[in-house]
Amino acid sequence: MASDEFDIIRRHFNQKGLAFAKSSVMLGIGDDCALLAADSSQQLAISMDLLQEGVHFLSDADPFLLGQRTLLVNLSDLAAMGAEPLCFTLGVSIPKADELWLERFSAGLAVVAQAHDCPLVGGDLTAAHPEHGTITLCVQVHGQRPAGAGMLRSGARPGDLVYVTGTLGDAAAGLAVLQGRLPVGASPARDGFSPESIAGRPAPTEFEAALISAFYQPESRVACGMALRGLASAAIDISDGLASDLGHILRGSGVSAAIDTEALPTSAAFRALVPEAARLSLVLGGGDDYELCFTVSNDDVPQLERQLSATGTAATCIGRIESGSGPIRWLSKGEEIALQVQGYNHFAPQQLTQERT
Repeated sequence: MASDEFDIIRRHFNQKGLAFAKSSVMLGIGDDCALLAADSSQQLAISMDLLQEGVHFLSDADPFLLGQRTLLVNLSDLAAMGAEPLCFTLGVSIPKADELWLERFSAGLAVVAQAHDCPLVGGDLTAAHPEHGTITLCVQVHGQRPAGAGMLRSGARPGDLVYVTGTLGDAAAGLAVLQGRLPVGASPARDGFSPESIAGRPAPTEFEAALISAFYQPESRVACGMALRGLASAAIDISDGLASDLGHILRGSGVSAAIDTEALPTSAAFRALVPEAARLSLVLGGGDDYELCFTVSNDDVPQLERQLSATGTAATCIGRIESGSGPIRWLSKGEEIALQVQGYNHFAPQQLTQERT
């Protein structure tokens, strides 16, 4: 057991795999503030997310995977703004100083931090109530991007095409697998430190593992976001579901959109495990995809395709921006269909008691 908060910080967070050196970081962990070398030609991009046990992740989540997810979902915001990661700060509130949990959580963070050259430069560690407290995680990411990079939610224009990267619905389906709601007839909760070692919890199948991975280890779109600078007229990362997050772009830009539901990309694992009747709801409203939704002028499609190819990113055109400020028009086989889809809302009464990310 770690002896005190400073010992925990020293051994688990202020270590070379996580708080590593970087030329833009003049001073990291150890003083009251980190000091960064500012570049006057760049805009500073800052974003912060909270992750709460029982709301954003399950109580028996593998801390190594949780560490990866904690940083990846924050880096997704930088991707949506076309920003290059610089560094991050971390806030942790835990009921007890569990040595194994801390070791695995910090190791998961380090995997993602190193992959994105994004060191930990400071933060805070507190004890939650030992009996009633739950784990709370808070990350603030710092990035930079050139002035004039665009990609604001207010930039979409009538006639622009709407794209999404990757596939949709996998993470929401992965959460359902972890909760035992998928596949149909499954036994509950295949989560934990080592699912295959827990009696009565068989190891996930290949398709189940793919969906669980999408939940805990969403594909980083940072390189794609940087490639979209000056090309995407608007962009957002999909955290609360496509219907909700595309709606933010539409409201910010004062436009509407027509979306072809048959063009929405899904994975083989998703199609194998999710009943057909439930697919559209998860794709449009499940959330936790952390893919990018962006708009681009039809004239820029050839350049877009070159940029996407250079970063190895798959993206699908799913519709078009329209004039007006009405709701999204959902289409199937060219005909408009009626859909009632709502993304996740933390304060919707029916959702306050649900475990949700």
